[in-house]
Amino acid sequence: MERNKHERKKRYGWLVFFAVVNWLAIALAIWKIDPETVKDFIIPGSYFPMLILVAGGIFWLLSILFLSATRAFRWTMGITIFLLLRILKLGTVMNGVLILGLLVSWEVYIFRNKSGTNLNRFRVRPGMTEGDSIDNTDFKESP
Repeated sequence: MERNKHERKKRYGWLVFFAVVNWLAIALAIWKIDPETVKDFIIPGSYFPMLILVAGGIFWLLSILFLSATRAFRWTMGITIFLLLRILKLGTVMNGVLILGLLVSWEVYIFRNKSGTNLNRFRVRPGMTEGDSIDNTDFKESP
């Protein structure tokens, strides 16, 4: 896969720096902070500060792996929602599979829209029979 010139020159040092700092903060929070002190911080029973730290760590890691902040944000939200459901004792395997299915279908939808797939070529026009083929010259593209 050939990348354009901007992507080749782009430096990801800051992403790695923020990811390492975030994961060190998570490790420090696990090591030093008692879970009962952050359990009811903003939302009762949600471990909100730790959830935000983990979401940040996942976001930075995925943005390095995907090289796309928007894709990393979508997947981070899905993972964070599943973690929140697990904390609230609502996160089952079925919920995980459903969230995963939503994320994958969202990725496929966005990929299809970005690739410029023209679905008009699959339409059947009046008067066509089963053996007729659709010629791309029949379609007039809008400017």
